[in-house]
Amino acid sequence: MRMKRFIIFLLLIIASLGLASCKTTDPTSWDYVRDQSLTDFAIQATLNENNLNSDFDVTGRGYVTVETFIDGDTVHFRNYSKTRILKVRFIAIDTPESTGKVEPWGKPASLYTKSKLEDAQAIVLESNEEGNPVFDSTGERYLAWVWYQAKDSDVWRNLNVEILQDGLAMGKNSSSNRYGTIAQAALTDARANDLNLYSGENDPLFFYGETVELTIKALVTNKDAYNGIKVRFEGVVTKVDGNAVYIEQYDEDANQAFGVYVYGGYASLAPRFLVVGYQLIITGTADNNENFGFQVSGLSFSLIDPTVNDVVIVAKNVETTPTLILADELLTNEYLDATYVKMENLQVVSIYTTTNDDSSSQGAMTLTCQTADQQTIIVRTVVLMSNNELVTEEYFQNKTITVIGIVNYFEGVPQIQLFNLNDVTIIQ
Repeated sequence: MRMKRFIIFLLLIIASLGLASCKTTDPTSWDYVRDQSLTDFAIQATLNENNLNSDFDVTGRGYVTVETFIDGDTVHFRNYSKTRILKVRFIAIDTPESTGKVEPWGKPASLYTKSKLEDAQAIVLESNEEGNPVFDSTGERYLAWVWYQAKDSDVWRNLNVEILQDGLAMGKNSSSNRYGTIAQAALTDARANDLNLYSGENDPLFFYGETVELTIKALVTNKDAYNGIKVRFEGVVTKVDGNAVYIEQYDEDANQAFGVYVYGGYASLAPRFLVVGYQLIITGTADNNENFGFQVSGLSFSLIDPTVNDVVIVAKNVETTPTLILADELLTNEYLDATYVKMENLQVVSIYTTTNDDSSSQGAMTLTCQTADQQTIIVRTVVLMSNNELVTEEYFQNKTITVIGIVNYFEGVPQIQLFNLNDVTIIQ
């Protein structure tokens, strides 16, 4: 296995060297000027200025100075008493990566954060809950709101909100925190005004070569930017859907899995590679198709002397576990699309069955369900069989179910696609 991975690594390095010679973009500077007619949400929140001459890691609020800039949403600070270096992850935002792995708009986000803080005359960290500094999921980085006063200004600006309003981050539980209303409004405004990450335009600091090696997260959060581009990524197959599969990859910073639909076509070797539990390196063309949705296609397969353009099996029998989600997550997190999830205790309240005789989906069902707090969740089934007999409405009528499936969207509404009767548990 080690030798196989080493060979794969060498192949990818050789390919990347060929691309590197074409790279001309200078990633050290980025000019961005905000349209002054847009709403400035960063000054709408109000900082509690009591007891700022204290250590954030003790009291949950205090002056700090920058120790090291890491990326758009992570900075290392020195606390007020200069006794500790604090690794800090910004609350409510998730900027694209620019360290270790580089994603579109990651470098602009990193330069943006640096530009705001390097000349600031004062910086304050604030915990989400009063007096209670906490760590993120890594257990090493504090979660904080970052406030700063620009040079020659006495106005406190919330940098977390400012990054959102300028379209340089995805929201991360942005509505369920101390300044949630303002943060969510800033994010909505950035999307409405097509700013940066949401512009559908290429990142001017990112190299778009013949083949771009990236994470699934980078791919699916920048669909327009990669439309028509040849991409390479690694992930684990979670579901097979005819000639296609769903592949996902866990992202530690976002603390969630990101998934993508991959179409294998009718290649005779495809079924030998596209298998649930296989960890694969995929090379194909991204296509943001208005009729079929976002997918990666144009795959090639070889059992003998595979090239860097062929699908490569990295590992087999990798455990695939669905992510347990709640209704709020399904309904608000657009980046759950194509991921493998589980939802519990859904009450089936109505059922629609496809009856079009000319459709291969005749007998598929759409289950309208409700959660305990009366939120509506849609579960869409394929044609389900049990003992060679069609599963009909009676199987689900007025039942409470737990379902495992893939998140997808129909007319902009998230739903869970159910592929197998074994992925349903009847609670009552």
